[in-house]
Amino acid sequence: MQVRDISRIKYEPQLIQANHWLAAAKRLEDLDALASELAWKSLEQYVHPHLRQHLSICVKKLVEKGEAMRQRLHTGTATAYEIERFKRSYLQVETLMDFYADALATRTNPATTATLKACDYIAEHSMRTLLEPLGHTTPAVITYIDKGMGASILKAGLRLWDDSENPAAAIKIVRHNLLRPTALIHEAGHQVAHITGWNEQLSAALRKALLKYGVDFAESWAAWSSEIAADIFAFVHTGFASVAALHDVVDGPSRGVLHYSPGDPHPISFLRVLVGTECCRQRFGNGIWDHMRHNWMRRHPLENARPKTAALVRASIPLLPEIVKVLLDYPLRAFQGKSISQQIDVNAVHPASLQRTADLYGNSFYTSAPLLLKAPLIRLAWNGYQLIAEPAQAEQFQDQQRSWMQLLGTSIK
Repeated sequence: MQVRDISRIKYEPQLIQANHWLAAAKRLEDLDALASELAWKSLEQYVHPHLRQHLSICVKKLVEKGEAMRQRLHTGTATAYEIERFKRSYLQVETLMDFYADALATRTNPATTATLKACDYIAEHSMRTLLEPLGHTTPAVITYIDKGMGASILKAGLRLWDDSENPAAAIKIVRHNLLRPTALIHEAGHQVAHITGWNEQLSAALRKALLKYGVDFAESWAAWSSEIAADIFAFVHTGFASVAALHDVVDGPSRGVLHYSPGDPHPISFLRVLVGTECCRQRFGNGIWDHMRHNWMRRHPLENARPKTAALVRASIPLLPEIVKVLLDYPLRAFQGKSISQQIDVNAVHPASLQRTADLYGNSFYTSAPLLLKAPLIRLAWNGYQLIAEPAQAEQFQDQQRSWMQLLGTSIK
């Protein structure tokens, strides 16, 4: 090999940069390096190819853009700005790939994988129950574990970092609630609202119903419609279990429970729990939720709230029966002129109904895979109710929850 005269080597910074970022983009083509074979196989059959295809297309477009950029460099028509733009495109696609890599990486072993597959199925089932009769397609779901207090969702159909549409509803379930995952249904409710237009219509319904109590009061409640809709979606599917889980997540020092931030879509936590207990009272009659309500109000006296917050809460408490009636019974275009409680049978998650169903099936209530596949939500509702009604047996109920979720997960193809 002839030694080149190093003093005559031409420095080509733009080509060097282009080569670097194009090579990095090509390395993203190996989707098997993104996640383990076990993680990919843990996705339901209809999710796996759809997600892989979406990611492959994103990377293919990126590589094609990079190849075209490098070709223009060779012809002298590319600019430094074009290289910088490609670099940003790479980072956007990389962010997308890393998000799903991190999500899939939480499927670390067969037991966790089965539990998350069950979570995928439960969330998808809750959406399909409402969306399918309305003529909407139910999006694919991928759940993953993360730290923290509350769940979250990256909704299917949203524009992502690389300007593509998110191919699946990616739902974060926090580790401490993995065996009490009613928050999955809350997050699925956000997806349903996005598809149907529920949030906007519920906001208008609340504004109309409450305007007689003052514009500011009506606007405050209307502004909370997105989070309230998700809470209601969780309630109609899992009953008191969703209220109890929400209570435990938002409980804490009174200054936080009674905090009010105008513009925040989350209702004041104090009122949010009371909405849940009022839902139970209206649909189920008297029960343990009445004790929860009493304890909640005693633990968090309004004297601990700022004056403006205390005034809003005091005005809201006597109107909660009227507000909850709007939430559960107001007919909306989103539901083809019906209310949410007409679309989803709330009576199915009445504690007495849940107990009758559990007694009817006996051991097979938790051990029959076909029954779990058919109605996973009533198992979630019943377990969540029993955790509160019989706390001395909490360990037994958690073991039941773990067992049936793993059976459900291993039964899904």
